[in-house]
Amino acid sequence: MENIEFQLFNKNASTIIFLSKLFIQMDIGTRIPTFEELSNEIGVARGTIQNSLKILHDAKAIIIKPKGHMGSYLVEKNGKALIQMADIRSFLGAMSLPYSKTYEGLATGLISCMQNEYEIPVSMAYMRDAVKRIDEMVKGNYDFTIVCKGSAENAIKAGKPVLTVIDFGPKTYLSAHVLLFSNSKAKDIEDGMRVGLAKGAREQNKWTKRMCKGKNVVFVNLDYSKIITALKMKEIDATVWNKDEINDTLIQMNTKPIQSTKEDTSAVLMVSKNRPELVKLFKEIIDVEEVKKIQQEVIKENIPPQY
Repeated sequence: MENIEFQLFNKNASTIIFLSKLFIQMDIGTRIPTFEELSNEIGVARGTIQNSLKILHDAKAIIIKPKGHMGSYLVEKNGKALIQMADIRSFLGAMSLPYSKTYEGLATGLISCMQNEYEIPVSMAYMRDAVKRIDEMVKGNYDFTIVCKGSAENAIKAGKPVLTVIDFGPKTYLSAHVLLFSNSKAKDIEDGMRVGLAKGAREQNKWTKRMCKGKNVVFVNLDYSKIITALKMKEIDATVWNKDEINDTLIQMNTKPIQSTKEDTSAVLMVSKNRPELVKLFKEIIDVEEVKKIQQEVIKENIPPQY
């Protein structure tokens, strides 16, 4: 393993990295592509393929067993060695701003589970807009992103080159949305109301517009941080808000529950289709039940959030 850094800078570096990512995706016992197939796919000579495979073998990253006319098979692999040979040095993810204990717990659970035996540093960036998070990931600025299941499905339907790797299940993204009113006696959206839309909060605004369907209302676009103040000052009459944030910050206002769905409350982890090696890798190193357990411990304030 001590020569890995040197090897990654020689003329075979790009081939070694490609093959390492390929073997990360493969299960033990899988038939590997032939030299000719790999040569055609990577665009390098057969000798380069042979030399790169030898380097991987010498680094104890893989063991391949030939079986005559049946081809060669992957019989052993060292995940940590392959990650190093693939030049994967860290993970950077993107998720919503952690303004509720549910988000704080999810971020804490993810980072805790991902900083595993492979010793890969994990860090998170936070931005409110799910569409922007997905687009930035596709550009290569992030290795993965966390969005609600509905946003993930919309991105896939829109043809974006993304994949859903892990679905953490209902109420891992948020517990529910609620209608929030400035008038303590209001019971529903009514004609003539001024309804607040939070800039950059597309998921939340989708619900707001849905609750206003068929009503003659005026939409008022405001910065997210100014919505609650605008309600208290009666500059707007209503909006849709994250129930968890209301509970965590003890917002004392008139609310009405909204029947949420698993598409809105489930957190999912997505990667770009250009990073197929991450699909296998994340499924191996992320224990969904452990993430959810840590999330609940943070929500109950039994452990402090760490993100």
